[in-house]
Amino acid sequence: MLDTLPLSPFQIWSVLMIAATVILDGLDNQMLGLAAPSLIKEWGIDRQALGAVFALGFVGMAVGTLASGWVGDRFGRRSALLFGVGLFGIATLTTGFSQSVFQIAAFKMLAGVGLGGVPGTASAMIAEFTPARWRSVAVTFGVVCVSIGGILGGVAASMILPGLGWRWLFYIGGAVTLVFTVLLWRFLPESPRFLAARPARRGELSAMLRRIGHPDPDTIVLPLGDARIDYVPMRTLVQAPLLRDTAALSVAMLSGMFMIYLMFNWAPTLLYSLDFTLPSASLGLTSFNVGGTIGAMLASLAIVKFGSRIPLITMALVGTVVCVLLALLPIKGAQNEGALLAGLCGLGLFASAAQSAMFAVGAHAFPTAVRGRGLGLMGAAGRLGAILSAFSGSWLIGAGNAGFFGILAMLMFVNAIGFFAVRGHVPRISPADARVSRREIRV
Repeated sequence: MLDTLPLSPFQIWSVLMIAATVILDGLDNQMLGLAAPSLIKEWGIDRQALGAVFALGFVGMAVGTLASGWVGDRFGRRSALLFGVGLFGIATLTTGFSQSVFQIAAFKMLAGVGLGGVPGTASAMIAEFTPARWRSVAVTFGVVCVSIGGILGGVAASMILPGLGWRWLFYIGGAVTLVFTVLLWRFLPESPRFLAARPARRGELSAMLRRIGHPDPDTIVLPLGDARIDYVPMRTLVQAPLLRDTAALSVAMLSGMFMIYLMFNWAPTLLYSLDFTLPSASLGLTSFNVGGTIGAMLASLAIVKFGSRIPLITMALVGTVVCVLLALLPIKGAQNEGALLAGLCGLGLFASAAQSAMFAVGAHAFPTAVRGRGLGLMGAAGRLGAILSAFSGSWLIGAGNAGFFGILAMLMFVNAIGFFAVRGHVPRISPADARVSRREIRV
């Protein structure tokens, strides 16, 4: 029914609120990576110990990703999203009060539980608020907000770290997140598709449909004949016909998140070790996120026109080439800063943007009954890639940019193979499907 209605201001406002949670996820997710050079300098932390801290955070994210998928499918997307944002807001704020590496590790793991579930839950919720002709654009916009959060984090770090120090980065980020959690609790609605599967919440659904613009929602006959809800088990995801897409998307997510989190957590430290200044190191990550933001929105438009298969495979392959060029670029001693920043922007434009669009593919490939858990399983595979990046990051920094970006080139090629293997890609939206008038709706 939503596919036959125009996109209403209520839906747009709801999507923007959900997308804001992903901005905060991206902002808080990258804080420790941005603060890492300052922590190494101030506390003398060994890079291997810092890698273990990152890894614990990713373990928490894996737990949070799977847990939020289950909570979202059983109790509602809204509940899962509120819990995740509130939890990582508290953990981020308290990280600023840490007095030891152990405390930072504990708070990072707690924050990870909250952070892990937000992108997948937000993607499922955005998909269920938007009609099919806008879905890939909306979901990709929601996921690209991770990069927008990273841009804000990089800019904030370049201003806060030199004068106020790393603690204030966590104080401000945590406080902003907690204030927004209160606003979400007050104004964020539940997913209409989730409500449609629960006859006991019919009144809540009818009120929402009126706000969306349906002329008489009380006359809608829902497909469920009784109040009993058949629970679809998670094993459905690893059985035909979903097994191939589950496996391919998980492989693509693992390799893609290895690349993303290697950049988020270790790129500033890599550049600092190669004699770039602290503001320049932060600017490098900002350039990567700027490219990712622009690329993801261009990718969403390309998906509408061509479907997701060709754009995502192409972007992953171009990202592979960019990684090779960055591996060959001489940057030791802060050389070629302009070319480096351009290359990092290009890496975001193609490689990072492809990962942002992956959630749109998952939201299309998995049916509603298992969508939250399907995206959660994809996310858990991504967390495994992130854990591997945490442990390998300190070693790759020692190998310089050649080893760091050389590994990323191989990962992006694997990423392209994963995209190639997916069957449930988002199809091309025909011009006829995109033209839906109010007159047609009334008829």
